[in-house]
Amino acid sequence: MDLPHITRVVLALLCISIACSPDETPQSELPIKPIKYGVVQISGGQVTRTFNGITRSGSETNLSFRTGGLISKMNISVGQRVKKGQLLVQLDQKDVLLALDQAKLDAQNAQVQLETATSSFERTKQLYQGSNASLSDYEKAKSTLSGAQSSYEIALKRLDLQRSQVTYTSLYAPMGGIVSAVNAELNEVVNPGQTIVVMSQEKDGDIEAQVGIPEKYINQIQQGDEVVVNVPSLQRTFEGFITEVGYSTSSGTYPVITSMNDLSSEIRPGMPVEISFSFGDEQQVKQITVPVKAVGEDDLGQFVYVLNKVDSGYYVASKTTIEVSNLTSNGFIVRTGLEEDNIVAVAGLRTLYDGMKVKLLNH
Repeated sequence: MDLPHITRVVLALLCISIACSPDETPQSELPIKPIKYGVVQISGGQVTRTFNGITRSGSETNLSFRTGGLISKMNISVGQRVKKGQLLVQLDQKDVLLALDQAKLDAQNAQVQLETATSSFERTKQLYQGSNASLSDYEKAKSTLSGAQSSYEIALKRLDLQRSQVTYTSLYAPMGGIVSAVNAELNEVVNPGQTIVVMSQEKDGDIEAQVGIPEKYINQIQQGDEVVVNVPSLQRTFEGFITEVGYSTSSGTYPVITSMNDLSSEIRPGMPVEISFSFGDEQQVKQITVPVKAVGEDDLGQFVYVLNKVDSGYYVASKTTIEVSNLTSNGFIVRTGLEEDNIVAVAGLRTLYDGMKVKLLNH
C-alpha cells in the first residue's frame, strides 16, 4: 500500500473527528463587575433612626504611670469598688529603690564634705584674722566651702527626685469609685502615659450613653435634642437628651453623647443601648427619592437596577420599572416601584442586565 496515501487518509479522519466533536472546553466565568451605587432615601416628614451605643460613666478618669516599667502588683479587677488612696497597680521597684539608696549615700557624703569644708573655712578665717594665714589660703577655703554647699544642695535635689521616681511606680485611686476597665496585666511592661486603669465615680445621675452617628445624619443633630434610649438587658426605655455632638469622625461615625432622664440605679457602665433619633419635620409629606444617575429610560419607560444582596456577599442586579415625578436636590421623587433603603446602581446602566452578578464599589 502506498504509505503517503495512508498518511493522507489518517490526517483526513483526524480533521473530520476534530471538526465534528463538540467543544467541551468550559468557558471561563466572567469576573464579577464592581459598580457604583446609591441608596433610596426618604425626604420630608419625620423619620426615626435607631443606632446602637453603650453606656459609660460621665466622670471617667484614665489613670497611667509617669514612668515605664514592669507591673509587679495588680490589686484590682473590673467592677471592683475602691477607696480613695487605695493602691491599684505597682511597677517593679528594684531599680528605683537601688537608685534611691545611692542618692541617700551621695547626700550623706556631700553633707560630710560640707561639714569638713565649713570647719576648715572657720579655722582658716580665724588664722587670717590673726595674720597667721595668707589671703590666698582664706580665698581657697572660702571657694572650697562654696563648692561643698553647691554639691550638697545638688545631692539633696537628686535625692528628692529619686524619691519622686519611687512614688511614680505606684498607682493610687484619686477618688472612691468603680474600676471600669483594666488595660494591662501582671508582668506586662508598660510605657509612660499609657492608660492602665479607667475609674468612674459611683453616684446618681452619672451614667450617659455614647453612640456613633453616620455622616449623613450628624448635621441634623443638635445639643439638647430629645432622644429615646432603650436598654435591652433591662427591657426598659428612658427619655433622654443630647449633651455633646462630636466634630471629628472615628471609623466613619461621629460620637454623640446623650444623658437620660429618670435614670435607673440598675444602669451600669458598659451596657448596650439602642438610641432613637427623630429627623425632619412631621408637618411635611414623606417622599421617596432616588439618585438622578440611577434612573434610565427605554421603550417601556423609566427604570433602575436594584441591587439585591445574595448569600455569597455579592449582589444581583434586578431591572425594576419605576414612576418618577419632580426632580429635587436629593434626586427624582419616586411614585411607585421603590422602597426606602433600596440599593441601586448609579453608573454603567447600559452594561448591566437583569440577573447580572455585581459587587459594590467603595465610595
